[in-house]
Amino acid sequence: MWDSDAKELQKAIEGAIGPEAMEYEIRFQPMFGGILGYTFERPFASLSHAGLALKLSPDDKAKLIDKEGGYPLRYKPDDPPSKGYTVLPKNIVDGDHLKEWLVISMNFCKGLPLKKKAKRKKP
Repeated sequence: MWDSDAKELQKAIEGAIGPEAMEYEIRFQPMFGGILGYTFERPFASLSHAGLALKLSPDDKAKLIDKEGGYPLRYKPDDPPSKGYTVLPKNIVDGDHLKEWLVISMNFCKGLPLKKKAKRKKP
């Protein structure tokens, strides 16, 4: 989309999920000039100028790209495509199917292993 506002995308997610946000333990954290959405302490959404991108299973990613017009996330046009995140087309972000895709992503991410926090080195 290249003209998206991360805070507006966060509002769109919050509006689509509504009270179920607590059930999915959704939280947002500023990251690298955008916002990263977490569910069950696992990242599931990248919100940036490039659009709303979700982490999806390979089958759901293929469905989003082939049937819905999604595309791999790129923060800059010359960046390699993301293997982990797929951008939702604007008609989904602004339409009735946003919640459906968010739930698909959050359910997928819930089953992923948690990343271990790096241990800090003592001086």
